[in-house]
Amino acid sequence: MFSHPEAAEEVRAAMTSQQRQVAAQLPGDDAVLRSGVIGALTLGLVISRHLVRLDGLDASPEELIAVVGPLIEELTTGA
Repeated sequence: MFSHPEAAEEVRAAMTSQQRQVAAQLPGDDAVLRSGVIGALTLGLVISRHLVRLDGLDASPEELIAVVGPLIEELTTGA
């Protein structure tokens, strides 16, 4: 999927746009970095859950949010 240059560029463009929107809402000088990490976590979770189908990621959305939510919350607050 990402080995095809055009597909990779489309994903990168979409993710960059989302990253910039998130970064604009975050406090701190490292907002772009933190929004990039949030995007990487999200993309990694989606790929690992739906394409790779890693063990454990077949959990309910509520279970996944319970695990990932605090990480994302910490990244959004810059704490």
